[in-house]
Amino acid sequence: MKSSLRLYWICIYTIILSTSCTKSGGPGKEEPPFEEGIIDPALVGTWLGTVEGSFGSADMTMILGNDGKVSTEGTTELYCPVNGTWEVLEKKFEIKGKDDCDGTSVTMNAPYSKSKLVGNWNASSGNKGTFSVEKQ
Repeated sequence: MKSSLRLYWICIYTIILSTSCTKSGGPGKEEPPFEEGIIDPALVGTWLGTVEGSFGSADMTMILGNDGKVSTEGTTELYCPVNGTWEVLEKKFEIKGKDDCDGTSVTMNAPYSKSKLVGNWNASSGNKGTFSVEKQ
């Protein structure tokens, strides 16, 4: 009886230990950890989508560099190209930049995602709107 009970507790301990040491989701399914205030390598590259707001709707290209720089450009000249910086803060994607037309400050914010960014933009001129882009 004593040896059966000891074997039982050894088995339980082994199961608990192996379960707590195993990665969740199985092999190859765990995403890299989210990091605050960084230039996330998963976001670097070209993003395509749309921008809408004060000047109507237009297709948009956003290029996120691994150096924290960003450039955006709409398919209509009403949306001036924007150049600036980007980062991930408090699980939110954020761009701060200036447009190439007259240096108007522009911010863009969206919830963090590695594949699709959907959020808002605001300009110091009072213009504002939304954007939606997908990673290419």
